[in-house]
Amino acid sequence: MNTLPSDGHASARPAPESRLGPREKRWRIINLALLPAAFAALFFADPGSLPKSFPVATSCGAFTGLPCIFCGTTRGLHHLLHGEFGRALYFNWLAFPLLAGALALFFFHALELSLGRSLLARRPRVRLTRASLGGLFAGLVLLWCLQVYLAVSRHKTELLNPHGPLYSLVVR
Repeated sequence: MNTLPSDGHASARPAPESRLGPREKRWRIINLALLPAAFAALFFADPGSLPKSFPVATSCGAFTGLPCIFCGTTRGLHHLLHGEFGRALYFNWLAFPLLAGALALFFFHALELSLGRSLLARRPRVRLTRASLGGLFAGLVLLWCLQVYLAVSRHKTELLNPHGPLYSLVVR
């Protein structure tokens, strides 16, 4: 147990290890390899040009009739990587924070590998309570409602399926 110099009492938690262990190094190396590979695949392959014989529907809107929160994000990222900001925003605005978060994670892991230690050794613990889970659920529902509203009001036919069960309830 650690003692804090300020009050002399023992801490309930052991001091976190700031050095990167082999497992942490391996995760960061995999991340540094996979993120650029994923972005290269998104850059060179147009998600809208998948063959019709592709076995999986390319949108959950194909099942429900309405787009989910992330519908259009792959196409949005593709256009964002090509510098087409308007098209990226049209397909899904979440492409912008997703790309920013992925780049931040990439550079953060590169910095940790170069320093050889974890920069977040003392990260706060997230407590899931009924209130926080309810807030998270409400936020996701609101994001979904925004995505559906934008798809219907902007006539994004590539994200909508008129044969889906929820389509006839929302679009008239």
